[in-house]
Amino acid sequence: MGKGNINLKGKRQRPWLEISRSEIDRTYLDHQLRTLRQHHDGPVDYLWDRLPTDGFYDIERIRFQGETLWRAYELLYPRDIKTISREVLNIAGLKGAAALWIDQGRISGKRGSIRGRYKENDYLELESWFNDLSIPAKIHRNNCGIVQLSFKKDSLSSLLDLIRPYVHIKMKKTLRQQVSNFR
Repeated sequence: MGKGNINLKGKRQRPWLEISRSEIDRTYLDHQLRTLRQHHDGPVDYLWDRLPTDGFYDIERIRFQGETLWRAYELLYPRDIKTISREVLNIAGLKGAAALWIDQGRISGKRGSIRGRYKENDYLELESWFNDLSIPAKIHRNNCGIVQLSFKKDSLSSLLDLIRPYVHIKMKKTLRQQVSNFR
């Protein structure tokens, strides 16, 4: 839901999961790869490479392939269009919410937001899911469409307390910095 994408590639059109991160987040990317390998049934294939950038840090990228990804592709890409559904959110659970916050979450002043390249229905599902978790969220719109999913001070505090145990140790520093700027 955050930084990863599944695409059908190759002659046989097999699903490949691709995750790209800055090289300073290499430890977290390694953790994600180990988790994928650990929870995947059957043989897997993966590639790890570094993409040069114009900046100081390069981009680390993993591409992961396994037959179990077909189920993930079916859930995330019905009719070959990326869609966030209630079923996907329930499967991802609080670990998924923690990963989504680390990838797409931001704190600005006393409010938090999740911004991504999501469609309106995706934002509606996210809003409904967070509200069902007793974390009030509201869609923020501008003249062109939906901009972000917003959390007020109280709900942001609840969200951060809820996901804190699920955040990877490497990313706890990022969360801690966000919390210290917030409080």
